[in-house]
Amino acid sequence: MTNTDKLHAADLAIVKEVVSICDDNNLKYYMLGGTMLGAIRHEGFIPWDDDIDLGMPRTDYERFLEIAPSKLSKSLKLVNYKTDPDYHYYITRILDTDSKVVETRYANEGKYTNLSIDIFPLDGSPNNCILRKIYFLRVMAHRAMMALHYKKGIDPDRKRGHCEKLLLAILKLFPTDKIFNAYKHKEKIDKILKTQDLWKSKISGNIMGAYRTREMVPTSWLGDKDEDVYYQFEDIKLRGYKEYDKYLNYLYGDYMKMPPEGSRKIHFKLVEIHGEKLD
Repeated sequence: MTNTDKLHAADLAIVKEVVSICDDNNLKYYMLGGTMLGAIRHEGFIPWDDDIDLGMPRTDYERFLEIAPSKLSKSLKLVNYKTDPDYHYYITRILDTDSKVVETRYANEGKYTNLSIDIFPLDGSPNNCILRKIYFLRVMAHRAMMALHYKKGIDPDRKRGHCEKLLLAILKLFPTDKIFNAYKHKEKIDKILKTQDLWKSKISGNIMGAYRTREMVPTSWLGDKDEDVYYQFEDIKLRGYKEYDKYLNYLYGDYMKMPPEGSRKIHFKLVEIHGEKLD
């Protein structure tokens, strides 16, 4: 097995536990982004991809946070900004504590973290288009200030407009890590997102994902609230967007076309897994 194969196998083991907890407690989850793409294009992992993204409707997400810590295996750990004040992100991760990886965006700092999968809350948005724009602006403003606290971790390879690039270059000249209180902005994001009911909203999704507001899509693409659509993912089946073609086209364009090798992004370098040290 290659290191990527080992990483995929460990990720899949985490997913199986998460799905088991969801199924046992009647909680919904959906594949998101590259995980949904992998299911459709590869019936599993995108070959070079090294993470899994799942989304849960807000009520299911909050319930999962309550019950999962006592249900997960001993080597797995649920973390988010509420369980660990030093945790950089708003979202939740399930860590495999018997592994070590280097996150590429922090590679120069020599810090290790654990292999993990990401779990995002899925939230709604106002049905009035003007109020929706205001809502998006509020969330994105707090997200930007949160990110500037961790400015060393801002992804330099992400596609950005000229204005955003210029603004980031200017702001990096200032001690934004001291100016902005990341925890405070995570709390404000949390409060704002919880005001919107996904199933009562025309537009919903994962505004805290890599594509930000672009991941807010018609709620109807998920399917009906009581409808479950499953897709093959490696040796299991996972719930996903009913209108996967619309969803993936919206996010990626011609999603069945393989991207050039130079743009195949990886997030982690695997260093140690289950007692085995790797080169």
